Amino acid sequence: MGAPSPELCNLWLARAFNSHNVAAAAAMYHSDASIVQVDDVHGGTRIARGADAIRETMAAYVGLRPHMDVVTHHTTIAGDFAMTRSQWLIKGVGQDGKPVQVHHHGMEVHRKLPDGTWVFFIDHPFGADASWSVDAPDHTE
Repeated sequence: MGAPSPELCNLWLARAFNSHNVAAAAAMYHSDASIVQVDDVHGGTRIARGADAIRETMAAYVGLRPHMDVVTHHTTIAGDFAMTRSQWLIKGVGQDGKPVQVHHHGMEVHRKLPDGTWVFFIDHPFGADASWSVDAPDHTE
């Protein structure tokens, strides 16, 4: 289940989060996708790869009973791939019952599927944050 354009991928992901639908959120990702997990949600910053890891990542977000707002600021398409830059805010409730708020400026690579829909292929939630620089601690493998 992809979106009809890369610009809509972020909005469709937000729609899945807001309806607390793990399956719909995970379906927005390619089976070989990678996503950088967010420390505030996942207890660490690491890269999750593949369908099972993506589903676990989405389940952690949906577990917050979130409301997500997102804006896609830019899209560049090259053949069957596209890159977007986004700004997003997730408000939810942590396992401790306290409010959680996560806000980042992301960069995403999308892939066009044979049916013409678009999905996330690489999702870096804070890839466009000014605080994420070459001087930041290494969060990759």
